[in-house]
Amino acid sequence: MEDRLDRRSKRTREALQQAYVRLLREKKASAVTIQDIAEAADYNRGTFYNHYPGKEELLAEIRSEFLRRFSELLLAPYPDRSGVEAAEIYPSSLMLFEHVERSRETFLALLGTDAGLPEAMTRVLRESMRRDLRLTLEGDPAEVDQDFMLHYRASATIGTLLYWAETGFKFSASYMARQLMLQLNHRLDYIAFNEKARPE
Repeated sequence: MEDRLDRRSKRTREALQQAYVRLLREKKASAVTIQDIAEAADYNRGTFYNHYPGKEELLAEIRSEFLRRFSELLLAPYPDRSGVEAAEIYPSSLMLFEHVERSRETFLALLGTDAGLPEAMTRVLRESMRRDLRLTLEGDPAEVDQDFMLHYRASATIGTLLYWAETGFKFSASYMARQLMLQLNHRLDYIAFNEKARPE
């Protein structure tokens, strides 16, 4: 009986979350009422309040769940391995992009209501990398700061996700993951200056 109630409670919370995400894609958070959310989920206000004190707590749970899943994906493709060559990290990157692709509406709704989301995603990814990975550069130059490298790579990943959103997700998750790997794992060789960029 208790297990059935837990499953029903989970379904109700998920329905309320999905309804709020749909509404946030249509209008600003300030214009969405609890009545709107409850009706969009086919519940009444009382059911909403049985699960959340208010809209802020509902949004916080949506955000927390999105970031939690994001933080768990780095090692998911490698359950029995102690490490990989840098070129083999593609499956991990692909899972990050696929998570955002599956959660596209949630991602866009959160971006539209939470200016701090990109920073939070960068922080979560950086902390996951710090906890789960030890990066080794070619030649292992001692002057390279590990924390700086983690921040750079996490920022590049989130920046690529944001660019993908800006394009309207016109590329596939696999294409984006591959492009990210190409950018991160290849060194620049030469930088040419455009003639028009030179001062007169």
